Order: sequence, then structure tokens, then C-alpha cells
Amino acid sequence: MPIVHIVLLKLESPEDTKVLSTLKEGSQLLSKIPGVISASSGPNYTKRGKGYNYGISMVFESKEAEAAYQVHPDHVRFVKECVRPQLSKASDPVLAVDFEDTSITTPSKTSGPQSKV
Repeated sequence: MPIVHIVLLKLESPEDTKVLSTLKEGSQLLSKIPGVISASSGPNYTKRGKGYNYGISMVFESKEAEAAYQVHPDHVRFVKECVRPQLSKASDPVLAVDFEDTSITTPSKTSGPQSKV
């Protein structure tokens, strides 16, 4: 069953293009770790983030793949060198949530609009 891993960050300088570029490049590197199905990241553009101003979302093949990812040298290096130095000094600068996604489906390209009953 696919696992979704969502990480929200409070960055010290969320508008700094160098910081954003570093995080984006690092996220792309993480997408190549075995067991990763997809990875995406980017700055929050709304005021609903409650101080969290950057998000990373990943999908893994399984719980085992997510566990292996957590200790993978590329992930450990990314957190140490790219994420931690950019974090805000505010309390709880990182929030992570992991869950089994039972709703991942491939939409049919031939199906038309669904009627509401």
C-alpha cells in the first residue's frame, strides 16, 4: 500500500531564492531514492500555513520503503545540510505526517464527467 509522507517547514527566509532552489534541488535528488514513487515540494502561497511556509510531499511504495528512506544517506545529508540550516528559530519548525493512502487510483482517460444524483 502506498505511503504518503508530508513535511511542513518553517523557514527563516522563505523568500530567499537561493534557499528555495537548494530545497527544490534536494527534493529532486530524494526522488531518486529506491522506493520513492513521487516527490514534490514548494513554498506555501496562502496564509493558512500557521507559520509553515514550505512543504515537501512524497509517496513511497510501502512502509518499508519509507523507513529505508529515513536512514538513506542522501536523505540524512539533505536534512543536515539543506533543511536544518534554513529552519526558523520558532518552536516546532518541522511537522511531519505519514499515512497509508488507500485512495490512490489512476483516473480513466475515457470516463466523462460524473453525474450528481
